[in-house]
Amino acid sequence: MTNRKKVKTLLYGTIGGIIASITMYPFLFLTTSMMGLPLDDLSIARGMAISNIKDNYYLNLTLGIFMHLFTGAIAGVIFAIIVSTIKKFVITDLKRGITEGLIYSVIIFIVLFVPTTVGMVIPNLFDIMNQSNPIQSSSEDRQTIEQNLIPIYGFGFIAHIVFGSVLGIVTSLLVIRNRMVQLK
Repeated sequence: MTNRKKVKTLLYGTIGGIIASITMYPFLFLTTSMMGLPLDDLSIARGMAISNIKDNYYLNLTLGIFMHLFTGAIAGVIFAIIVSTIKKFVITDLKRGITEGLIYSVIIFIVLFVPTTVGMVIPNLFDIMNQSNPIQSSSEDRQTIEQNLIPIYGFGFIAHIVFGSVLGIVTSLLVIRNRMVQLK
């Protein structure tokens, strides 16, 4: 693979991953809305996991959004590298790209989303709930989270399916377009 082709592969993956990450936000908003939380609390909880600061709303929101987009970009790059270097996974048409994107997103859901949600996001959601309603006991906060585990994981899974579909579409279109340009 030439250097130019490597750069294009990285660029396609980055673009695909960022666009796919942005398409996940409505599902993140649905999840927090169903829990009765402000729409940006999942991003804030993600940011808190990075900053270890519990009371800086704007910093944590910015870090959470950045981390989501950065993780999506990295996932997109890895996807693009896989589908461009492993002959068995080379994208030949849009259907194949979408299928591979879907499979890849299920793997990301299991390997990345579930552990980080359990280990970082849910504990920070407890802190956010406690800060926003200090009168409510921590056991009530815990109960609210536990009652919403199905929406958290359900919408998280759907969001990852959307991520994989969009990643597969965008990457496929870029790869197929590039192949057509090279043939001319």
